Amino acid sequence: MRIADVMTENPICCIPSDSAQVAALIMRDEGVGIVPIVGSDKNRVLIGVVTDRDLCLAAIAQRHEVLTAEGQDPATVPIERYMTSSVVSCHPDDDLDRALRLMKENRVRRIVVVDEQNVIHGVVSLADLVRRAHIPPEMLVETLAQICEPPANESKAKAESASERLG
Repeated sequence: MRIADVMTENPICCIPSDSAQVAALIMRDEGVGIVPIVGSDKNRVLIGVVTDRDLCLAAIAQRHEVLTAEGQDPATVPIERYMTSSVVSCHPDDDLDRALRLMKENRVRRIVVVDEQNVIHGVVSLADLVRRAHIPPEMLVETLAQICEPPANESKAKAESASERLG
C-alpha cells in the first residue's frame, strides 16, 4: 500500500504572512494539528509547517516576551515566526513502511507528502495509518511508543509551579 492511498489530500495551507490566529482557526475548523506553510497560494511549494504544539509553546508560553519586546499580540504575528522549516516529508508513491520509519526516527505523528518539486499533495498522520491502512497493531504500538519516547539527551524538566514561571 502506498502513502497516497491513506493520506489526507490537499490540506488547507497558510502562507508565511498569515497570522498565527489564521493557522489556529484552520486547525480548529478542520480538526487537524498541523498546517503546512507554502510559498504562495498558487504554487503550493512547501516551505515549513506549524503544529498545534508550536502555536501553544510559542504564542502562549512566549506571549509576555512578544507583547513587551514587540508590542504585538502573538495571535497577530505572522506564522512564519512560529513555523518549523525543517520538515519531515515523503512522496505519495512511498510505501507505508517508510512513513512508519520516518515517524519513529523523527518522533512525529504527521508527515507532509510532497512531490519531487516539493509541492504539497497531502499529510499522512498516525491516525490515517490506524484508520485506513492494514498495519499490524503491534507495529502501530511500536511506532507510537517510539514517537512518545523522550530524546536520550533530554533531561527531565524541574517541577515548577505556573506562578513561579510567570513571576
